[in-house]
Amino acid sequence: MAYEMKDFNKDVIESSDNIPVVIDFWAEWCGPCRMLSPTLEKLAGQAAGKWKLVKINTEEFPQIAAQFRVRSIPSVKMVYQKSILAEFTGALPEHQIRKWLQDNLPASEDENDSKEAYEKYLKDGNRDKAREVLANMVNGNTDDKDRLALLAMLYLPDDLDKAGQYMKTLSEEPKYEIEQQTFETIQHLIKVANNKVRVTGNNDSVVAEYKAGAQLLSENNFEGALERFIDCLIKDRSMDNEGPRKACIAIFTLLGNEHPVTLQYRRRFSMALY
Repeated sequence: MAYEMKDFNKDVIESSDNIPVVIDFWAEWCGPCRMLSPTLEKLAGQAAGKWKLVKINTEEFPQIAAQFRVRSIPSVKMVYQKSILAEFTGALPEHQIRKWLQDNLPASEDENDSKEAYEKYLKDGNRDKAREVLANMVNGNTDDKDRLALLAMLYLPDDLDKAGQYMKTLSEEPKYEIEQQTFETIQHLIKVANNKVRVTGNNDSVVAEYKAGAQLLSENNFEGALERFIDCLIKDRSMDNEGPRKACIAIFTLLGNEHPVTLQYRRRFSMALY
């Protein structure tokens, strides 16, 4: 919901003690303002009270515009606890405004509690509960790319379709290349476990061990899978196009750096690799 400012102290200063206030400096004659305002109003309506939009007409309140050093309009500033946290000028597209909000809005108490719970579950190795908490934090927001990438990893190896949906939203982002490679590796290993692809190697017993590792991975037995993949790495690292190495890296990525299994096996993997 957007508010046309009537009382600066009440609508902005006092309000900012409790929630962030996003100020839209605008004027009737400003074309870009008329483009930007509906987007801000839409996002404010979706914010569920996490922040408040206040519109200030610079023609009616030039002294306030001067106080905020507004040089051109539209100009948008975020105020929280009487301080300016962030600002931008010009009619940005919606996805850029969402990113600006995501990067600059302070975390609420509930969000901090959720983040702590998520990190604790990960450290304890409870991926199901970590996934549940993170899914609630994302809450359908497809602009929260970093959390979408984490969520995709938490759906592996159980739900390739769900993980694939999230990875599709990140497919054009070079930043998530490791997650994309992990998804593709796990997808391949599930096919190996189900005998849907042919595995080539120098020794049949090592190939069998590699397939057993893929089967254990599909059952969420990460320790057993890593035991076999590391052993395969030592015996025939080139098999299945460096499959053992890729499999270990994929497991570490989907588990995360703080997972007990990652901490237990990463050093053994490094020793086998080098």
